[in-house]
Amino acid sequence: MVAPPTAEIPEPLRLPRGSVRGSIALVVSATYGYLLLRGTPVPSVLINSVVVVLAFYFGSRAAASPPVPGAPRAPPGGLPAPPRRTRVVRGILLVAFLALAAWFLRTDPSWTGLPPELRSVLEVLGGYVAGMTVSWLIHRRAHETTGRRRLATVARDLVAAGALVLTAYASFALATGLATVFADRVGDALSLVITFYFGSRVISH
Repeated sequence: MVAPPTAEIPEPLRLPRGSVRGSIALVVSATYGYLLLRGTPVPSVLINSVVVVLAFYFGSRAAASPPVPGAPRAPPGGLPAPPRRTRVVRGILLVAFLALAAWFLRTDPSWTGLPPELRSVLEVLGGYVAGMTVSWLIHRRAHETTGRRRLATVARDLVAAGALVLTAYASFALATGLATVFADRVGDALSLVITFYFGSRVISH
């Protein structure tokens, strides 16, 4: 016996899909930027919130449209395109953080010229964007021929193996206090590896 179809649960507050999370992301990011520009210390909870926002919009499959029965399948080169609203929020976030970096670099054009709170977030953002870019380069034409598909498979395996090895190495170093080739940057290196890999999984088929 076939169960009758259930009514779809409406979106929160009956707003278009993604409106609430997009608004939260922009408010949190705007507050973060405002405090940075004022020279006020940014609370760690706000930094963590911005990192969570970046993780969703740049490193999560959740940013892609959910499959809809009867809808056309995704092209072989990647995931279904995310909703327009998601792409808009992602673009605003990217431009805003780059603008913040440019504002501080105008007086001191070096990495140390950026506030530590901004450097930590830019490292996360940079890892995600780098992973997405590398993954796009690997997969953009992988569906055209068997040879390209095999090359993409090998590249994905190499990226995954490297991420596993570096994550295990950095985690062991942090847990045991082992001196590493990263010296005191082992935490930053671990963050970069993780964000790079999760960013690379946005385009994965």
